[in-house]
Amino acid sequence: MVDDDDDDLLLFADEEVVADASAGGERWRVLVIDDEPEVHAITRLALADLEVDGRSIELLRASTGAAGREILRTTPDIALVLLDVVMESEHAGLELARWIREGLGNRLIRIVLRTGQPGTAPEHRVMLDYDINDYRSKTELTARRLMTTVLGGIRSYRDLCVIDSQKEGLQRVIDASATLFERTSFESFLRGLLLQIAALLRPRRSTMFIQTHGPLFGVTEGEPAILAGTGRFAEVQGQPAREQLSEEAWKDIRLAVKGQQGVHRGSYSVFGLCHRAHSCAAVFVETATPLTSWESHLLELFCHNATVALDNLRLHHRQLALLAAFERFIPKRLLDIAEIKDVTVAAVGDHTQRNVAVVFADLRSFTRLAEELSPSDTFTFVNAFFAAVVPAIHKHGGVVDKFMGDGLMALFPGEPDDAVRASLEMIEQVRRFADEHLTDLSGSEVVPRIGVGIHYGPIILGLVGAADRLDFTGISDCVNATARIERLTRAFDADLLISHAIYGRLSPDLQAECRPLGQMEIRGKNQAVVLYEVFAADLPAMRAAKAQTRDALVPVATAHREHRWQDALDLLSKIREEHPDDAPLRTVARHCRHQIRLERDGGPVSG
Repeated sequence: MVDDDDDDLLLFADEEVVADASAGGERWRVLVIDDEPEVHAITRLALADLEVDGRSIELLRASTGAAGREILRTTPDIALVLLDVVMESEHAGLELARWIREGLGNRLIRIVLRTGQPGTAPEHRVMLDYDINDYRSKTELTARRLMTTVLGGIRSYRDLCVIDSQKEGLQRVIDASATLFERTSFESFLRGLLLQIAALLRPRRSTMFIQTHGPLFGVTEGEPAILAGTGRFAEVQGQPAREQLSEEAWKDIRLAVKGQQGVHRGSYSVFGLCHRAHSCAAVFVETATPLTSWESHLLELFCHNATVALDNLRLHHRQLALLAAFERFIPKRLLDIAEIKDVTVAAVGDHTQRNVAVVFADLRSFTRLAEELSPSDTFTFVNAFFAAVVPAIHKHGGVVDKFMGDGLMALFPGEPDDAVRASLEMIEQVRRFADEHLTDLSGSEVVPRIGVGIHYGPIILGLVGAADRLDFTGISDCVNATARIERLTRAFDADLLISHAIYGRLSPDLQAECRPLGQMEIRGKNQAVVLYEVFAADLPAMRAAKAQTRDALVPVATAHREHRWQDALDLLSKIREEHPDDAPLRTVARHCRHQIRLERDGGPVSG
């Protein structure tokens, strides 16, 4: 009597069969590692017609553990290994199974051990000690049993890949969530969702998300780009979508977006949707088989939610643009200095007090210059002037509080050195600016030059105005004094004057570039201000000459502060004999003579 199962027994063939790789399309890879050629041949015959989820089987072969290890190392996406235990050594298969899990780090691939000598490796010990998925004796593996074993192994591998892909997609979504409104994070967020969806589609398919309307990230209606992709579209993210599609597929995308519905063809499906007429997008899915109703619903839901997210992102970028525009009128740096954290709740009177270095800078002879230029040329000239000097303020940690015609007021909350170094750089920039614009000033005898005054002290920083019109400013006696010091640069014909409050806080290298000019009255103030000239930005010859007078001016300044005007004048006369062209010294001498006349005539003496 013949058993019905006898026909299914694995009989050994006489010929050696090479792995079949001729069939086209995506296939499941199964690696057979066995030192018996007949096992390879029979395995091929048994699995020849097997398909899982519409995909056939691609058999790879190796006759030793070492050869199998090399194939596993170089070949991706192997779903199942049919592994002999005894090959070049008694435990070659067991060693390879351990290497797959620990050395290769592959936890997805399914491992089925096959042995012709069950006693060599007892089943219960092998299953306990090694991370394998099945253990079979070769004698019990009929063709039918082999087919079901392979089928179960491939399905397990498929489901594990789905879980792993979903984990990867979820990781991308979580990573992107913290900074979702950034471009790269949003794209990662979309790709993470697509990975999760693609993992659920069987077999896994290539998908891409395309924005077709609404400029975002440089994407315009004329050149829709791939914002996220999986499968073959993963490597072309950011590129124009049209380059990856046929003309027919592109027409279907436009049709899907216009009709806000799905379009299904034999090899692809498209889902399109618009949100608030601002953000329009499409999901393109390559399909080997028609999508199920559940898969279609999933993709439609994804497309809908993604377009809503795109519109929210567009609004977010609009808000950022408005905030950036707002900061051009009231810089965030100013608000930080004033400790105003939230402008949405800021009100008239919000303020703080702190010590800062205040800088006033003004373009010399601007009125005369404006008379020689047209209004349009004057406006262009002033903006070019500010463009030349403002970067120096920002570079050294300052911020412009306000522009005033041809001048500005800046605040430096850091060290006074910052204010002085920024001012020296502004002077240099204006000198270059004048050289560059001489052609624009042909025929004019006016050469642009800047005067800068710096003082240090407490000021009130805050919001002034009315409820519906606010302005940010700094108000204090320090601000008024700084404005007066800057005006004195004209009288002294000096580029940069500072107060003793600044000088006393400067680093030694900057103090070495200053010289005392004595104590001067400031209009509108009862107290006089001790002035110093910073000559570090003067032309080389003048800078060297002023450096020579620095030590000699110390006793002059002392006599000046003590109201010993004649002593100061006598000491100054000796210095001026050597430096007759020194304009600031001429102003100091004139001030001494004026004070002597006041005393002689019984007038008030400055105090």
